[in-house]
Amino acid sequence: MDAEAEATSRPVRRSARTPAKPPQAKKNTGTDKTAVPPLAESPAAGNKRKAREPIERSPAEKLDYLLTNSRSKLTQIDIAEVINYTNFLELSDEAQNHLCQLLPPTAFSTYSPSVCTTHPDYLNNNHDAQPSVDRMEVDGDNSNGRSNPATLDPTVFTSPFYLSAAHTFQDHLFSGWLSKKAADDLAKFKEGVRTGQMHADWKDEAWEFERLLPKPNTSKKRKAGRADLIALAKQGLLQQGDILAYKRSFPALNVTVEKDVLVDSVDPQTHSIGFLLTPGIMKSIPPPLLVNGSQECDTKMLSIEDIADPVALERGVLDVDGRVRPSDKYEQDVAAVSGPPRGPAKEQEPLKNVIAMRAWKSFTVWRWREEMRGETELQIVQERGGRERVATLFYLRGCCLSGS
Repeated sequence: MDAEAEATSRPVRRSARTPAKPPQAKKNTGTDKTAVPPLAESPAAGNKRKAREPIERSPAEKLDYLLTNSRSKLTQIDIAEVINYTNFLELSDEAQNHLCQLLPPTAFSTYSPSVCTTHPDYLNNNHDAQPSVDRMEVDGDNSNGRSNPATLDPTVFTSPFYLSAAHTFQDHLFSGWLSKKAADDLAKFKEGVRTGQMHADWKDEAWEFERLLPKPNTSKKRKAGRADLIALAKQGLLQQGDILAYKRSFPALNVTVEKDVLVDSVDPQTHSIGFLLTPGIMKSIPPPLLVNGSQECDTKMLSIEDIADPVALERGVLDVDGRVRPSDKYEQDVAAVSGPPRGPAKEQEPLKNVIAMRAWKSFTVWRWREEMRGETELQIVQERGGRERVATLFYLRGCCLSGS
């Protein structure tokens, strides 16, 4: 019992010797009788190998794949190495004659351009040989035997017009425009146009669709914590009927630009703002437009729409005034920083901040008191229609960001 327990408690030792190899099949020479015959291959393995072989396609299917599939080899080679005059001469006479019928008459050396009877060169040409001057020579009949391989101009294959057409064919092939799906879509479109079920958008409907729908760049792309004129209008800090009084001095030009901009409309859905201002250097809004609810005015007015950035609004005001060029304004803004902007875009941020801050501070909001909105008789005789100064856009922007 002790011997058995000791034997079972010992760890099992594994042999380090390599196992014996199975007998290898040797070539039977007729003298070695102990040679092992080769193993017979199972029919199942042969069937698997046959199933993995690619399906052989017919020549018509290969040609269709080559000319219609976007993965065709024709999209990856230089088309001039395939279609050239040398390869053209390698074709049979029948193929050459067939291809010549597809080329325009300008591809042959026998072509002579025709001119109208009223052209001065008409008398110098042999116009008796021309069947009709009203017909284009390119659309003429090639049955007269002039379009044949003997008269083909070899330079047609290196012509920039021919190569451009060949490269366009490669682009269309790569983009899938020659595939069966594209042909079916084109046939469906033509059928829809013929029956009247499909047509392009009417101009008026497209214009109304773009104007009524909210624009994605006014709300979705606005960065968090950033305020603009639309954000001010959304919080009621900028209302319809307000006047934005613009004033800024340009010492280098000895010019002070002053102009009132009227908030003519605020869209209730998108809060996009429409502005009115007078042309030229005229400062004030005409008195008829300063009255609440009045839209009649004999003076010509200019409108600015879909602007949410005070920098763009200031640029529009200066363009209307015409006394300060954009380069002069830019030089004054550059002088406000330590030096001209250089290097990457991050180093130009101080200049952008100065331009934006000056634009915000250049506009002052004027608005009616609630008790003054209905006093139309007093509005027409008072400055800015009886409106009172509220604050600058820079101050209202701070209120918008703080949420107060």
